[in-house]
Amino acid sequence: MKLKSRGCNVYFVEIKGKSFLIDTGTDGRLVAKQVKELDGVLITHAHFDHVAGVRELEKVFGCPIYVHPHDAPYLLGEKEFSFHGVIGKMVKMLEKLFRFTPPENVRSILEVDANVVHTPGHTPGSVCILVNENAYCGDLLRGGGKLSRKEFCSDYEKYLNSVKLFLSLDWKKAFPGHGSGIDKSTKIKIT
Repeated sequence: MKLKSRGCNVYFVEIKGKSFLIDTGTDGRLVAKQVKELDGVLITHAHFDHVAGVRELEKVFGCPIYVHPHDAPYLLGEKEFSFHGVIGKMVKMLEKLFRFTPPENVRSILEVDANVVHTPGHTPGSVCILVNENAYCGDLLRGGGKLSRKEFCSDYEKYLNSVKLFLSLDWKKAFPGHGSGIDKSTKIKIT
């Protein structure tokens, strides 16, 4: 279920009887008002617009935050992403205007009893989470089946390979971090 959020799409899902959020957006308080209980937060990748609300949700629910080990240093503030081009530089300046408090209870998303697929390239630790016939793909794809902008990818060649891998997986509907859902039949142009 898609929740009201800011920054990116945030989804509430049940996996094997446990309740999780997929990403947090930038306003954890807004998201927390819509959820009664939570077993954890699954991070598709550690870009600011997907994780800025994480500490607030961790405080409200006392739940762990799960991220791929390759993105953990970014989530914890030990490393910073570098973006390219004019748009990338503008985003970097905007990020500096907002305060981000890293979460305290960070664990590897690979520990979660779910179908998590490592899809590096957008960030080193980008993942997709498959739940039944649904795929939660973060910024691997955008609404309408559009690709992420090169400026926001850590390694565009790896990113394109991850898109190809994702398209070969078994899913019917994909839910991206931005925009509306995508059907498997959506034509995706990989350039």
